[in-house]
Amino acid sequence: MRLLTLFATFAIALMILPVKISANELPPQIIALSEAISSVPGVTTKDVRKYWYSASDVSELNAISWAGEYADLPISSLRRSDGNHDNEVLIAAYFTIEKSASGLKGLEFLSWWVRYLSRSGQNIQVRSIGLPPMAGTEIQLGNTLRFSIDMFVETKDPDIEQVLSQIEVYAESLASSYDVYSAAFE
Repeated sequence: MRLLTLFATFAIALMILPVKISANELPPQIIALSEAISSVPGVTTKDVRKYWYSASDVSELNAISWAGEYADLPISSLRRSDGNHDNEVLIAAYFTIEKSASGLKGLEFLSWWVRYLSRSGQNIQVRSIGLPPMAGTEIQLGNTLRFSIDMFVETKDPDIEQVLSQIEVYAESLASSYDVYSAAFE
């Protein structure tokens, strides 16, 4: 029951409800992460979301082949672990890049940063997401590519503040890394 309370609170905090909430109403840690991602040259959009799926949720999603909005989730990771671990949430930061050298540099920089954190023991990954090449007669290829930084945040207790604290660490790390390597973008 404590987990359900945590995730219900967290869902509201990260605006996964269908209600539009202004950025000023988000927790400052989420704003900081969003700003750190968008400060990387060539990154054109971003959205931060929270997910939590149990083993039974994963079983149900397998039955429907991860259709619709679920197709954008890190399916292999969730299947391998039978959903989120206890006291773990998936924070996904979605972004797109410019179709330019700047966009490729931005993607490479974020990929390096994620790799660096992952090698140091963080459960974090970057994924690409694309839609089918065609939908009926409409060509989608070349127009739907986007990316996700998936952060699997596990805490000792089901406490929203611990999750937000880890997000703040990620935001500070990315901002600091960009400050150190900003000359590489010139």
